[in-house]
Amino acid sequence: MTTATYGGDEVSALVFDIGSSTSKVGYAGEDTPKAVYPSWVGMPDDSGMEVMDVDEQGPSGGLVRRADEESDLKPVKSERRKPRRYVGETELYPWKPNVELRNPMKESVVEDWEGYEALWDHAFSRLRVESSEHPLLLSEPSWNPRESREKLIELAFEKYDVPCFYLARSAVLAAFAAGRSTALVLDSGGSMTSAVPVVDGYVLKKAIQKQPFAGRYVSNQALLHLKARGISVTPQYLVSNKAAVDAGQPAKFDLRERPNTSPSYHNLAVERAIDEFKETVCHVSEFAFDENALQQRPIKNYEFPDGYNNAFAIERFKITESLFTPRYMLQEQQQPNDMVAPAPQPQPMSITQLIQNSVNMCDPDLRTQLYPNVVLTGANTLLPGFADRVHSELLSAAPGFKTKIQAAGQTTERRFSPWIGGSILASLGTFHQLWISKEEYAELGVNVEKRLH
Repeated sequence: MTTATYGGDEVSALVFDIGSSTSKVGYAGEDTPKAVYPSWVGMPDDSGMEVMDVDEQGPSGGLVRRADEESDLKPVKSERRKPRRYVGETELYPWKPNVELRNPMKESVVEDWEGYEALWDHAFSRLRVESSEHPLLLSEPSWNPRESREKLIELAFEKYDVPCFYLARSAVLAAFAAGRSTALVLDSGGSMTSAVPVVDGYVLKKAIQKQPFAGRYVSNQALLHLKARGISVTPQYLVSNKAAVDAGQPAKFDLRERPNTSPSYHNLAVERAIDEFKETVCHVSEFAFDENALQQRPIKNYEFPDGYNNAFAIERFKITESLFTPRYMLQEQQQPNDMVAPAPQPQPMSITQLIQNSVNMCDPDLRTQLYPNVVLTGANTLLPGFADRVHSELLSAAPGFKTKIQAAGQTTERRFSPWIGGSILASLGTFHQLWISKEEYAELGVNVEKRLH
């Protein structure tokens, strides 16, 4: 664990990577995050469900302390009450009535700051540390606007009282994790797929290409393909018990009554069930889609939470193909009871085109450095065949360039590469001079953002 000296004591820096699907938090210098949890926040639809802030006074003027709080608390005048928030798998996933689930991010940029703070609160709680005692490095999307960066700096120093703070572009961190200071970083996570050129540790903002077609999009495509086969997905929380059935036969299960379930909770439960199917069954064709050839590939059997099971063959490849060949994208179909047909979704740009557009927006001299250093990161790139397909597509699309894909073989490394890059960066001996200190913030306020790359 990497340490630095603040106030005469050695303390470790923290690294937070708050993504649109999962949050990864831990200590600089370590190989993997200490805690990984969903970037969703549950909010009870009950104004009476409130908990006191840790450092506020109770009705009689005495201090209110959490059951697990041992440190002395300083009395404050504020009696502001803080609404209950559910964060983390053990609080989010078990069914509760009247709980709305929200994601504080939109296109990886913070939209709901109150919900976002709940993700930070959970991070410090899981790590069992005081925020005021540890420097904090936070990853951010490469397209994060200045207003959001300033708000993050203000949040770190004003609410969490961190001694030092740093914001690092996630593409730069992913490149560092791959041992590259210059790379074309293809990041496909939960909500966004982006191609970001990094040159000598700096993001070339003018050449960023991004689109909201990533892991959730593939999950939705999987759901549409299943619907087309007449397969409905019942999430685990609605299944009381089930009986074994033969492949392709209707499921036999008892439906559990769950009154007052919020639509957002149900939708996330369905998404989780689809994600498990996707991660088990789906595959990316390593070469240009050839249905006849792919029909010869092995089938995969899968059982859903309600007991329905079947074999999947060509669908395994069709579900993911629109990432590379947009015409294979399935659209929502109008249902018999729908008054209005669903609006057609815009087609995604192919991942190959996304990469090419980004590289072509860079100076010609840089292109020979970027094509041999295409770094893959994000959980969506872990689909089997994804890296091979990117390579084969680029060989065809850019034959005049040497092309090489830098994709970590281990799932953990590719899934967490921005966090790992942050862990590496914050542990470098030369990094201490880049921290923004509390004193600098006191002097310059949010204008200190200009110091960051």
